[in-house]
Amino acid sequence: MNKSFSFRPILLVGLLLIVGCSNVDNSKSNSTDKKESETAKKELDSAFKKMWKNVTLTNATEYFKTDVSDSFFTVNADGIVQNKSELLADKKRLEMLEILSFEFFDQQIKVYENVGIINGRIKAFSDGIYVGEVFYTAIFVKQDNIWKYENWQGTWTKDSPPPPSFASENETDN
Repeated sequence: MNKSFSFRPILLVGLLLIVGCSNVDNSKSNSTDKKESETAKKELDSAFKKMWKNVTLTNATEYFKTDVSDSFFTVNADGIVQNKSELLADKKRLEMLEILSFEFFDQQIKVYENVGIINGRIKAFSDGIYVGEVFYTAIFVKQDNIWKYENWQGTWTKDSPPPPSFASENETDN
């Protein structure tokens, strides 16, 4: 009587060892990735706060020189689309961002390698009076170890009062 030797159990044990060892290595990698992700989220939160502080009539010119991507563009809640130079030239909008006060909430930060996406909501107030709420998405791209402001997109919420117009005189003439 010939007994045949089966390699299946050995193969199965070998595969389990390989998979098990891979999971140990991945857990170390996942731990490192998680720490890097948390660090990137903190960096993005700081970049967002810096952006919001500086996208004003007083501060925009200097901020746009160092912390804003050359390919920047914005789609504002009032439907106005602007690139970097157009936003800098829009003194009325930059002044509005300077005189209103804002309350941020429901913020979420996601990191995809060198791209950071921040979503949330903002309530705007003028002299303490509620003037509107916007859903927003801000995108940052890491360039030369700096999170550069790349894009803004805002949408008025359905509960906001009718938004004011910040269209420049050239836009209203067209």
